Amino acid sequence: MIIRQFIQKVCFTSSFTVRTSSLTTSKSGLMAFALLALASIGSASVALPALAQADTPSTVTISDSDLDLYRTHVSTLASDKFEGRGPLSAGETLTVNYLVEAYKALGLKPAFGDSYTQPVPLAKITPSGDMALTLGQHTFAGGSAFTARTQRIVKDITLKNSDVIFVGYGINAPEYNWNDYAGLDVKGKTVVMLVNDPGFASKDPDLFQGNAMTYYGRWTYKYEEAARQGAEAVFIVHETMPAGYGWGVVENSNSNTKFTLVDNNKNLSQVGVMGWLHLNTARTVFEQAGLDYAALKEQATTPGFKPIPMKVKASLTFSNTITHAQSLNVAGVLPGASAADEWVMLHAHWDHLGKSEKNGKTVIYNGAVDNASGVAGVLTLANNLVAQSEQTPFERTLMFSAFTAEETGLLGADHFAKNPPIPTANMVAFLNIDGMNVNNAVDYILQYGEGYSSLEDDLSATAAAQGRSVKLDPRPQNGLFFRSDHFALARQGVPSLLFMSLGDTDPNFIANRYHKADDDYLPSWTLGGVQQDLALIGTMMSNLANGQQWPVWKRDSDFKKKRLIDRPEAPAAGLVETAAETAESEAPKQ
Repeated sequence: MIIRQFIQKVCFTSSFTVRTSSLTTSKSGLMAFALLALASIGSASVALPALAQADTPSTVTISDSDLDLYRTHVSTLASDKFEGRGPLSAGETLTVNYLVEAYKALGLKPAFGDSYTQPVPLAKITPSGDMALTLGQHTFAGGSAFTARTQRIVKDITLKNSDVIFVGYGINAPEYNWNDYAGLDVKGKTVVMLVNDPGFASKDPDLFQGNAMTYYGRWTYKYEEAARQGAEAVFIVHETMPAGYGWGVVENSNSNTKFTLVDNNKNLSQVGVMGWLHLNTARTVFEQAGLDYAALKEQATTPGFKPIPMKVKASLTFSNTITHAQSLNVAGVLPGASAADEWVMLHAHWDHLGKSEKNGKTVIYNGAVDNASGVAGVLTLANNLVAQSEQTPFERTLMFSAFTAEETGLLGADHFAKNPPIPTANMVAFLNIDGMNVNNAVDYILQYGEGYSSLEDDLSATAAAQGRSVKLDPRPQNGLFFRSDHFALARQGVPSLLFMSLGDTDPNFIANRYHKADDDYLPSWTLGGVQQDLALIGTMMSNLANGQQWPVWKRDSDFKKKRLIDRPEAPAAGLVETAAETAESEAPKQ
């Protein structure tokens, strides 16, 4: 049975219906959860199509009662009471309890042995807010002109008279015959670099992947590579178009508390300073060095570009307040009937930016779209699919998860991927929701990345069955495929797919609400997009859970290499290979 009776306190109330296999009556109940809460809930039976046998496509429908349930979840998770769902905060405690009690209510089993939670050891690092960066003759104020932080577990960071070198895009990519560090010794020095990669800047389809960002364009890679090269400090020049977000996102995301996983060497192998420069700051520094920023940016897209010593020194000092604690990943499973060791996974990160003090006022970043909307989607689909399983059990196990610390670098996902509850070879697929379309329905589904895995074929066929087309990422230069939790699983070889609609149906979202205090729940949301997308994702989950095929990576990549090591004899076809290969069932790309 889905319904469970809990005796803990509740802080929110609403009425709703939940699917069950046998009940035919309904009753109003308390749904929203709080710190220690889940209320008594009732249900009403809702007709569902009988789940087809393995390898026979099935269809999941999302009813109005599903949307009522969804609305309750998202409005609760995005309420001020949850304090922006910041890791290692009271908001985390509320959120984790909410999720655990929801999984229990659905009858899901713990994913981590006898626990629904997986401890993620984190360091909470808050840099001093009054830092100043000196570059040559100019001194710049932190926040408006630059940001700087560290992941080293040290109290103080001091950069004194460090030589500054412009290293183009800061990329070392043998497969593209590209090395911005060739013949260069940057040990102990400060490197300045451009955001994104040369393909975006040049628009040359034969350079990297053209306008589509590769992982080499991500800030995470740039810090990683600079550390491998021995640099002490990195400053990435921010520009809105190649970054995919404005300076406000950089400032909000890097000036407050951040979190990091901690290695056995206290992260001392990482760069000491992880920084960004506002474009105006960069132009000022290049000008004082007698360099033409625009001309050098153009030169940096040319193969064989040589780094440029800027003949200025960098100095910066800031202190850190460091707290060690454990955050929590949360996951529950619906065990499969005949292939319980094969997991099909649905996920949404639970964390957001928490709260901060600005001008004497507390600002709460509720993250309604990013990503309370995704977590609510996972919980709603879990409710739906559990009800289906009570009629006809799924063959494979379904996992429903919410990880911590996505906003600070996919930390919870990375910890899960490296410490999985089952071998990654047994993970069939990882579907990740990060920001749903809470507005009206559309006649397409967005696809992030192209030619990566056979899951794209499944997506295309399932969308076509809804009368929708597949629309390729309209902003491939932003590299969104590399910016959410599924990427951590992809790096371990698990075929993964991202469902994201951040700003797609709201042109003002990125500029005005993304990672800002105005990302709030609105009762005016129509949820048409949520309804169609949850039906699509649920259908994919249902078919994967009753199929025997294993999604595969297509393009040669580290993902594919890892999967072939894990599963050298895995079937080389996707779940809906026959349908996807025919013109009748493959949706056109826009």
